[in-house]
Amino acid sequence: MSETMLSRRSPPARAAWAICRALLILAVSGLVGATLIRFAPGFGISEQELDPRLSAGSLEALRREHSTGQDLPAFYIGYLGGLVRGDAGQSTLYGQPVSALVRERLPLTLRTVGVGLALGWSLALSLGAASALMRRTGVLLGSLAISGTLLSVPSAVIATVCLVAGFPPGAAIAAVVFPRVFPHVYEQLRAALVRPHVLMARAGGLSRTRVFALHVVPTALAPIAALAGVSMALAFGASIPIEALADSAGIGQLAWRAALGRDLPILVTVTLLLTAVTVMANLLADVAAARPAGRAS
Repeated sequence: MSETMLSRRSPPARAAWAICRALLILAVSGLVGATLIRFAPGFGISEQELDPRLSAGSLEALRREHSTGQDLPAFYIGYLGGLVRGDAGQSTLYGQPVSALVRERLPLTLRTVGVGLALGWSLALSLGAASALMRRTGVLLGSLAISGTLLSVPSAVIATVCLVAGFPPGAAIAAVVFPRVFPHVYEQLRAALVRPHVLMARAGGLSRTRVFALHVVPTALAPIAALAGVSMALAFGASIPIEALADSAGIGQLAWRAALGRDLPILVTVTLLLTAVTVMANLLADVAAARPAGRAS
């Protein structure tokens, strides 16, 4: 019933509902992330407290400093209020505004993720098209073997191998994206090749290249484009362990060091940033998936 009522709303009403839902998801995810961090073992304890040279007064001062974020509801309400004003708080680890740290490191992460997505998608589209068009068992089995091997290897191991081999972090992200994309690309292209209008085009004497470009690609484009949005969220999530292991000065390294230092403002900001990327990617995927239905209607 609610689905029917939502579909009957005007486009502005649907857009407003989507924005409200996205903001609610962001707020809840930030609260959940802050709660997990706040109640994690060792929160509020600094490594400096293990220094035997510190006096009792210094230890007490350190404990007071790290106890300022203990009240979770007060922290999160204040954090959201500051975020509305463009202030993401002060990093307890770096002693700098969190927004400045994110602005400084975000461009490098965007470049790394962009390179990884471009490489991963190029390889997936190339092998997917070759496997679907050539119809040779060896090509398909080889592509599936590469995809299955990369899919079974954790991203941290892939990052370590790329680091040892001297490859950039973008190559590790490509190795994470490719095995998730290739099977879907291959299945969509293979299914499009046996559609009735494609078979009729081939029977009409059109070359294989023209049939693929004019009939197969438009048929498979919408489902493949829907996966592109999901792969963006996947690439950003994989960038955290990859950048941390590669010692790349991006958002991933910042989040890793903040986790080690129990820096709650940075961790909540990174959580909201990744959630925003995921929400936007899912929204783009939904729009891409709904376009054929809209045309048909």
